[in-house]
Amino acid sequence: MKKEDLDFFKKWFLDYVDRFSSPEAFIQENINLKIEHTARVCENILLLAKAENVGEKGCRLTEVIALFHDLGRFEQFMKYRTFKDSESENHALLGIKILENTGILSRLPPREKVLILKAVEYHNRMEVPECTETSREFLFYLKLIRDADKLDILKLISEDYQKEEELRNPALEFNMPDTPGFSRNIVADILNNRMAKLADAKNRNDIKLLRLSWVFDVNFPETFSLLKECGYLETILDSMPETEEVQIVRRHLKSYLKNSVETRPEIKT
Repeated sequence: MKKEDLDFFKKWFLDYVDRFSSPEAFIQENINLKIEHTARVCENILLLAKAENVGEKGCRLTEVIALFHDLGRFEQFMKYRTFKDSESENHALLGIKILENTGILSRLPPREKVLILKAVEYHNRMEVPECTETSREFLFYLKLIRDADKLDILKLISEDYQKEEELRNPALEFNMPDTPGFSRNIVADILNNRMAKLADAKNRNDIKLLRLSWVFDVNFPETFSLLKECGYLETILDSMPETEEVQIVRRHLKSYLKNSVETRPEIKT
């Protein structure tokens, strides 16, 4: 990918999202949130790629993947007023549809076009496909976008939890009720080192636990180091009631993160 391709995509993206400007404060707040999120995910993915010694052309490819990973979010929120895929439509597949219908990627070689489309399509899946020799390159880029995306969402929500209740954004917690208790399934998933399922979440506590469980889908040493350095998981835990269950989860995650920073092997293409 050439630099002029990246510049073209950046300009196209800004022109595209400008269509979703709204006089309604709630909509505009969340459109801006996703524009800013995209910019930070672009920064994150470059940071991770450089830590993995990805070359200049590969870095440009990663940045385009990050630029387009949430392209479907804008139409989704404008139409449904939610970021919850199960109550609207899969934002990744919506993004693929937009990319294909506009033909925006037609200027790229077929290999790069396929890598971008597949990375966008799978970036929000519960599990990544099994690795084969032909898919090794795709899986490397897919894991980069998944890590870069999670880093910024954890940053966003940890910052939101530090605000006064009336200033928080309910869309970040899918408008879940603020009721006591936790999903036993989600707690069990965390204690068994598994990502939790959104279908098991019934309240805000469950959404917080679900986000914490993302640590079990982190792939790169640099991501683990950043999570430990920035303290996002601790901030989320501190926003939860001090129950025995939360203390058990806290100790488990602290141990997992410490071990992962010390022992996680590097991922190579």
